[in-house]
Amino acid sequence: MAKKKRDMHNEDVPQNTKATVKRLLGRLGRQKKKLFAAVTATLLSCAAFTVLPLAVGMGIDSLVAVSRSYDDFSQIIQAAAQALWVPVLLIGVSALVSGLLSYVQQYIIASVGEELTLSLRNDISAKLNRLPLRYFDAHKTGDVMSRVTNDLEKVSAVMQEGLPQLISAVFTILFAVGTMLFLSPLLFLVVLISLIISTAATGYVSTLAQRAYGENQAAMGALTGKIEEIYAGNRVVKLFNQQQAMLSSAEELNQRQFLAQRNAQFADFAIYPTIRALGQLGFIATAVLGGGMALGGSITLGTIQAFLQYVNQISEPVTEAAYVITSLQAAIAGAERVFTLLDEEEERPNGEGSANAITQGHVTFENVRFGYTPDRVLIKNLNLEVRPNEMVAIVGPTGGGKTTLVNLLMRFYELDGGSISIDGQDITAMPRCEMRRRIGMVLQDAWLFEGTISENIAYGKQDATREEIVAAAKAACCDHFIRTLPKGYDTILTGEAAGVSQGQMQLLTIARAMLTDPAILILDEATSSVDTRTEMEIQKAMARLMRGRTSFVIAHRLSTIQNADLILVVKDGDIVERGSHAQLLQLGGFYASLYHSQFEAA
Repeated sequence: MAKKKRDMHNEDVPQNTKATVKRLLGRLGRQKKKLFAAVTATLLSCAAFTVLPLAVGMGIDSLVAVSRSYDDFSQIIQAAAQALWVPVLLIGVSALVSGLLSYVQQYIIASVGEELTLSLRNDISAKLNRLPLRYFDAHKTGDVMSRVTNDLEKVSAVMQEGLPQLISAVFTILFAVGTMLFLSPLLFLVVLISLIISTAATGYVSTLAQRAYGENQAAMGALTGKIEEIYAGNRVVKLFNQQQAMLSSAEELNQRQFLAQRNAQFADFAIYPTIRALGQLGFIATAVLGGGMALGGSITLGTIQAFLQYVNQISEPVTEAAYVITSLQAAIAGAERVFTLLDEEEERPNGEGSANAITQGHVTFENVRFGYTPDRVLIKNLNLEVRPNEMVAIVGPTGGGKTTLVNLLMRFYELDGGSISIDGQDITAMPRCEMRRRIGMVLQDAWLFEGTISENIAYGKQDATREEIVAAAKAACCDHFIRTLPKGYDTILTGEAAGVSQGQMQLLTIARAMLTDPAILILDEATSSVDTRTEMEIQKAMARLMRGRTSFVIAHRLSTIQNADLILVVKDGDIVERGSHAQLLQLGGFYASLYHSQFEAA
């Protein structure tokens, strides 16, 4: 357990903070005008804010001078009013200008942060569409979702709240330091010592916070992945009575995330009181020394008061800066995970050819070599020619490579060697979307999205008319049950397609494929979820659909593919037998053994 936790921690703590910050700044550079306006507003706001202590000190010195010059109380009040109107006016104008400019800065920087987050979300969405299936095979859905949601939220929060605070803190500190050096270098030396101690403490606590935030992000990703896994396999969990085991596993990850979050929050909120306490020590030392200097006549009372306000102006921004820097650890950890996703290897570029040449469906595999991982080659040297309008059935043991053949044809995975061509044109020379538009595929797992039944059927041809949708539904033997639903073709499917059985869902996906009128048809166990009678109806519909088209049929029930023009027996990635049903039975090999094993009970 400790090793697993340590591995997760090492993976999610930022490995290159400098590079991640550089990339974030590069993205922010796309909004130079807004950033310039925000920085200018912050600069002027901090400058106006810096004037306030000076104006207050000026007023105090004026009051002291008036009180020493006049003995009569009425004269003192009159002289004080005359002496204070300039400082009071200056205080009011400074406060008003500082507040307005601060509002402008907050508004602009919030816009900058939102646009940055939006650009990252858009890039991630586009990236997910360009990633090969290999990536999704190797990463849990929950981990990917965590990067898209939790990690981006961390970046967004810091950009909208932390960045304005950090910019304001930097300018406030610079202006206050300059003014204090002008007022009294000796007193500033005391403040500087306090700042050095505060900075050292901040650096130490920030290091602890960075580790805590990195582990928190990792724990959140693991917990999200487990929850997604439990939700997706809810029926299987209940079927095998593993609710308690899954609950224990989730509770363990939940406890780990709780501890990681608690440590991160402790490191986060421990900084503020620590730095504030150290800042107050500097304030006390400055007040004591400044008081002695005032009694000695080397400095005025108003200057001491202004200096003490500048000490507070520095200590508070230093605390805010430390707080923001700590929060940045979470944002950097999240941003690095996002950039890691954006840097993943994408699908190979589309070819510049055209898929219009796909008309006959003449498919050729030449010396094809492929493996899901470099150290595990599944297909070593495959050669296959499928003539136009042929029905090719692919059978074999589970894991033998049946689905892999059609996945390679669809270019879901790239070949490690050899080539696949359709009607004489290499599939890598055509844009994927155009090529796939001419190939209809019905998967074993029926997938429907939330929408009407007609929208689901028209998913591959969204400009289809209602007449075309109904015709495809009738051909797929699902028109009858659709009309029995409350709103017919306008019935909305939600969740796990409530109100529609698994077999009916499969029929809808078949209708979807029929509507696209493809040149090549692929059926990957398309009738596995329907009953025997419905399967016979679908076979008749499929016979009509496959007429005049090249088709690939993956099947476990050999009774459904006896009329195939060519049957391929795939085992361990190789075609060990090929021929018609009668030829393979006469051969007496693997296919004959497989066929007889399905009917020996009968």
